[in-house]
Amino acid sequence: MNKKLLFYRLCTLVVLILAVCTCIIITEKLNSNAKQINALQSSLAEHQKIEKELNVVNTSLQESLNKAHETTNTLEKQIEESNHYGDYQGNKDFSDIINDNPIDKDYERELEKLQESAQSTTLEWGALQTKYITKWQNEMDAALDHLYKSLDEEDRMNLEQAQKSWHSYIEDNSNFVGDRFVYAGHFGTQGKVHLAAVELKRTRERAIELMEYIFSVDRTAVNFVYEDQK
Repeated sequence: MNKKLLFYRLCTLVVLILAVCTCIIITEKLNSNAKQINALQSSLAEHQKIEKELNVVNTSLQESLNKAHETTNTLEKQIEESNHYGDYQGNKDFSDIINDNPIDKDYERELEKLQESAQSTTLEWGALQTKYITKWQNEMDAALDHLYKSLDEEDRMNLEQAQKSWHSYIEDNSNFVGDRFVYAGHFGTQGKVHLAAVELKRTRERAIELMEYIFSVDRTAVNFVYEDQK
């Protein structure tokens, strides 16, 4: 056989072998890439599924939060409109007693008279607040006397300490606000009146709170000494 021809055949065979090997390698790489692509697609699909589920959960949570917010607003509006009283029970009967109290009725009448007067003075406004601070202090003292008599020694001592702390807060806060803001002119010419109005509000709230304690034990025991003094 011609050596030259034999050489060409050998070269052709080598080329074919190399081509086949290359095709095998390329095929394996393609298969490997295809598997990776399939794995990535599966992972992406799973991620999208989880994301979709999270969106559903978030939407549900947001709807729940919105409903809770609406419910809270509704309750707050109902409480505001009904002049609800009672920090611990939320009893309508107790609210009715407080809403019908004679002190607030007389205060509103005197307040309206001052508002209608074109010549009312800062002194008169301050005197009105001070007058009704005293009246609510009387109710507070009466409620405390009632509670002290009905409590055992340990509970009575705890209530006494709580009342001392309350008085201390009112006094310290009034001194701070008065010295730092009222007498420095930051609250204007009505500063003293506003300070007295805040004290009236807090004294009234404390008296009502003590009355609620009495009401929780004996609903018939809540009364206003103001009525007996008139």
